[in-house]
Amino acid sequence: MRRSTVSIITVLALFMLSGIAAFAQEDNAQRNKQIYLDMVAQYNAGNRETFYGLLTDPFMMNQGDPMLATMSPDDVRAYDSALAGAMPDIQMNPSVVIAQGDWIATHVTWTGTFTEPFSFAPFGPDAFPANNAAVTWTEMNFLRFTAEGLVDVAWLLAEPTLMFGQMGMFPPTEGSRTGTPIEGAAGYQTLSADELATTFTSGNEARNLGMFVDMIGLGFGGDSSGFYADPYVAWGFGGAYSVTAAQTAEQAAFPAMLAMAMPDAAMEQPVTVAEGDWAATLITLSGTFSEDIEFFGMPLTATGETITWQFGAINRFNADGKIVEEWIEGDSTPLLVGLGIIPPMGP
Repeated sequence: MRRSTVSIITVLALFMLSGIAAFAQEDNAQRNKQIYLDMVAQYNAGNRETFYGLLTDPFMMNQGDPMLATMSPDDVRAYDSALAGAMPDIQMNPSVVIAQGDWIATHVTWTGTFTEPFSFAPFGPDAFPANNAAVTWTEMNFLRFTAEGLVDVAWLLAEPTLMFGQMGMFPPTEGSRTGTPIEGAAGYQTLSADELATTFTSGNEARNLGMFVDMIGLGFGGDSSGFYADPYVAWGFGGAYSVTAAQTAEQAAFPAMLAMAMPDAAMEQPVTVAEGDWAATLITLSGTFSEDIEFFGMPLTATGETITWQFGAINRFNADGKIVEEWIEGDSTPLLVGLGIIPPMGP
């Protein structure tokens, strides 16, 4: 009897401790989100040191490549200071921030006016003259927090040519997105404050992350239209777009060509983050360009080289498990260069 009583007490204690650990993890997730939002508020108020102070020294970050490299906060300070010096009114505006465990995923719209010369040593000895243009660009970030509330891993997904094109440093480019432009509020913006708050507490994290796995399981060119509401909201450069199921199916033509060019192509998910109705994933795509293809009328000759490309996605799902809005970010340059569609950049 005594041994049974001790066993029961032990089991209850372990149950309570596991519950405390679960709550602590959840508390850390929300703590991490708040730390990030507080940093954004400080940054926009001109206290950019809060941004650099959020990073461990050293920390790990990708630099336009699908791999992490060791960096220091000073590396970030140098680039950001040059950018803020060129655009004194620079602001970072998160559209959505989701948190789970040690990770947060966020989509950010940056704005600024290029009123002062831009000078950053890796770009050359000469400063780029200001053109007084209003500049807007977007980013997706996956950030891992330590127990102390600092960021030790940062994945940044963006298309830098959009920003540099507006600054006159590169030939101007425009983002492209399938669908019909939506005027006014769209997606999460149409929800009341209470409705929006509820989207973070639905408890559908496992289901939604499972949807990502199922979509990846379709392979390149698979018809994923069944995973989306009809229509759904796609966020891209310049705003929101309404995309129908038929348009979603048409988008499969591009990945289908990739599947033909790279029969061994595979996708991995190095990071996933989910909170309520929201889910985000970092995807690494890699394959060998081993087959000649016709790319929308353009003949492409196989090189036998491995092409690796990375992008991020943030989705909001409805009660039926359908995607109702989506953000996609990534620099497609490595893919397009690898296929020979555009020439390599630089000397």
